[in-house]
Amino acid sequence: MHGVAFSPDGKRLATASVDKTARLWDTATGARTRILIGHTDPVIGVAFSPDGKLLATTSVDKTARLWDTATGARTRILIGHTDPVIGVAFSPDGKLLATASRDKTAGLWETDPCTGIPIRTLTGHIDAVIGVAFSPDGALLATASWDKTAGLWETATGTLIRTLTGHIDAVIGVAFSPDGKLLATASANATALLWA
Repeated sequence: MHGVAFSPDGKRLATASVDKTARLWDTATGARTRILIGHTDPVIGVAFSPDGKLLATTSVDKTARLWDTATGARTRILIGHTDPVIGVAFSPDGKLLATASRDKTAGLWETDPCTGIPIRTLTGHIDAVIGVAFSPDGALLATASWDKTAGLWETATGTLIRTLTGHIDAVIGVAFSPDGKLLATASANATALLWA
């Protein structure tokens, strides 16, 4: 769950709020520059695209939304999950967005304006998916789940290629190393594991 995120250039900060909005801030001055209004329930997650031009937000209202960071205009509503959407991540090239939901799935979406339907729904977890992370080359997506496992998926096909077991409590975060050779998973029982 990421309720706060820096833009790639570090000049802006995005925050999620229980008042159903997300906010953009100037990091140099601390001034609020935008309030993004449109969700109908608390906003949980925020993530900037690699070029900083888009912000993705996730919400208890079961949607994710894409916003133009320059204007504050909403560019897309992503509808398809059946429970709150928690985690969110852009692919390294910015062309895909991954979402994690309490409905036990992760969604893959195109970020350019199109239908608003997920291009892929990743199923296999038996409890809420709460975190997502792309590998540095974008070929893989890692998912973190309350079912005490992490999943490793092929982005191009949506195939689950590996289930990582070893935690004794919910997996609440996933992150790839910069070279993509290692995956870190964090658990609710205050442990982390590294996977090759």
